[in-house]
Amino acid sequence: MPETTPKVLTGVATRGGTEPPCADGAHIHRQGERVCAAVVDGAGHHRDVVDYARHAPSAITLTGMAMGGLVALTTAGRMADAYDYPPHMSAVYASMEPGHPTSVHWIGDCRAYGWDGKKLTLWSTDQTMGQWLRWNGGKTIELVPTEIAATQDNWARLGLRQATEMTCRQIEIPEDVPLVLLVSDGVSDQVPEEVWVELIRRHETTPQALADATVAAAQPETAPDTGKPYRDDATVVALLKSSAITP
Repeated sequence: MPETTPKVLTGVATRGGTEPPCADGAHIHRQGERVCAAVVDGAGHHRDVVDYARHAPSAITLTGMAMGGLVALTTAGRMADAYDYPPHMSAVYASMEPGHPTSVHWIGDCRAYGWDGKKLTLWSTDQTMGQWLRWNGGKTIELVPTEIAATQDNWARLGLRQATEMTCRQIEIPEDVPLVLLVSDGVSDQVPEEVWVELIRRHETTPQALADATVAAAQPETAPDTGKPYRDDATVVALLKSSAITP
């Protein structure tokens, strides 16, 4: 039988940072019309972190396909204690299927964005110390000045090892948002938003080209401790409902 165009098109790309080895990971799994995808971002570059980043994404997508995103994150989280030095790792998972909202689960500071054809929207909320200092108990509070809270955005309070039904977050991106992007903070922190939007406009119907172009656009920053240019590991998974492509 002739092959038909998949109803969910995908792209994935990873670009290692200036400090090897790469501790990001990603995986995409397809069953019928449904696609499950995950991006993870490990803290540091210890060999256990790098190894965990290679195994956790597929554990998340395969478990998610069978049992949903919450079980996927908590199951992968239990794997952290298989290491002598349990790694800290952020993760984001999405399940996309035509005719349904895109279900997203995450823990830590990996992000999920949606593009509706006009605007890029951040759908997830970082679980960082900076965010906790800004928002707690369901309302904005001022524990510390805003500029001090911003200095704490570079570390996640929670990771896969702490994944439970109480710590994981979930959201549904509406069905009419055709393009969903899962990213590590090497993208969200080091690709300027105006550059990213321009790349989306250019490649919004070709997810693999978009993923490749986005990680290539990550710009180095000056490391405060060394004064040298530093670029984090950058990973993107792009999921697109092909019905959004105009013939």
